[in-house]
Amino acid sequence: MPDDGRQTGGRVASPDGEPGAWQQPGAWQQPGAWQQPGAWQQPGAWQQPTYWPALYWPAAYPGWATSFPIGSVPWGYTNPPPVPPVLEPPGNFHPPIPRPALSLRARQSPWLYALGLGLGLPGMAALLFYMVGVRAGLQFDLGGIPFWVAVESVSIVAAVGLIGLALAQARQRRADGWRDYSGPSPFLAGGALLATLEALGLPLQLALKSAQVDLESAAATLALLLIYLGTYIAIVHFLTVRTGALTWRDIAHPQRLAPSSDDWTASGPVPEWTRRWSEAVGAWRSQASGARIGDFLVPMAMVVPLLLASNILSALMLIVLGLQPSDIVTQVSTPLNDVDRLLTFIALAVVAPLGEEIFFRGFATNAWGRSLGRYSTIARASLFFAFIHVINVTTTDASISWRAAVFNFGARVPVAIALTWLYMRRRSIVASGTLHFGYNGLITLLSFVAS
Repeated sequence: MPDDGRQTGGRVASPDGEPGAWQQPGAWQQPGAWQQPGAWQQPGAWQQPTYWPALYWPAAYPGWATSFPIGSVPWGYTNPPPVPPVLEPPGNFHPPIPRPALSLRARQSPWLYALGLGLGLPGMAALLFYMVGVRAGLQFDLGGIPFWVAVESVSIVAAVGLIGLALAQARQRRADGWRDYSGPSPFLAGGALLATLEALGLPLQLALKSAQVDLESAAATLALLLIYLGTYIAIVHFLTVRTGALTWRDIAHPQRLAPSSDDWTASGPVPEWTRRWSEAVGAWRSQASGARIGDFLVPMAMVVPLLLASNILSALMLIVLGLQPSDIVTQVSTPLNDVDRLLTFIALAVVAPLGEEIFFRGFATNAWGRSLGRYSTIARASLFFAFIHVINVTTTDASISWRAAVFNFGARVPVAIALTWLYMRRRSIVASGTLHFGYNGLITLLSFVAS
């Protein structure tokens, strides 16, 4: 048998043979240069395409997915998002470090952590007990201590403790090398927000009462919401911006949110007879939705459908829960003049949405969107926003309070989903803020017309 280069000494060195057959003495050997990294780049050798990794070896794969420029993927896409997504997969940027939850050992800020455990968590538990108890009609006997003094003291203790715990968590995550989001948990910051709002709002309400100002008046509502707006901004700035977890630019135009599948999937082929029409429509959509004007046009187009869907859901929930509109909204007995209407519109349609967008979209959605997938972020941020509104229950009848709490939560879920989705899709707080302004403003105007 002629020697074909595979047979040596009665032994056939083929890929189907035993392991290492190619390396048997006398067998065909691959060039030694092939085994060296970068051998393909030798002068005169075959050159790999420029879009391949620098070294087409398994060791190069881990960094491959994040080595492409922002806004591009290896296979490309024909329908880019308004703001190019970052192609880093979410949830893989902080190392899991086992550490006992109640231990002070190996803590970056043990004193702040101890402050949070000793003051913040017990204070918040007492504050929640007070909020639930009041709405359930419980009577608190404090042995001669003014009730507002006890509530104010508990609120201050809870606020100081939770802010300290949030700062300790942010410093710890930064020291542990968290690269996706190194700030405090939105749940922890939300608790600090509630305690701070209670600590600041109670003295203001007492001052307005002593000045014979109706707490349901437009002026009092605007003053209280301005306090809330300042608290939203202060909490976000102190806990996230000052700690380096986020910047105000990240809050306004997030760049590192988890992308969706429609952000980088190519559209199917267009038939020839519809090509020109599709190109014209596509060009208009690109200009309308991709430019800054899209941050206003898209949300304004969503206001009326969202209001209709929300009203239908609210009406169904009122019927199922057996509630009356007066159980949900406090009725204003005094007629409103033009100044009151203007102040009410500013308070409800401008000031309230601005603070909520900064905290719930710019901060909470941003924090979760850097660590979780797209749909997990939308679900968590939306439910968080809806749950916070449970505290808006004003009745003290226990038989009504729990149903009003369920209504306040469920009726805001569609709005919360729409706002969170729009913020992540448009990558702009202007877009979600415009939808929030339009939604609240339209409801306020319709209430003026109805009254």
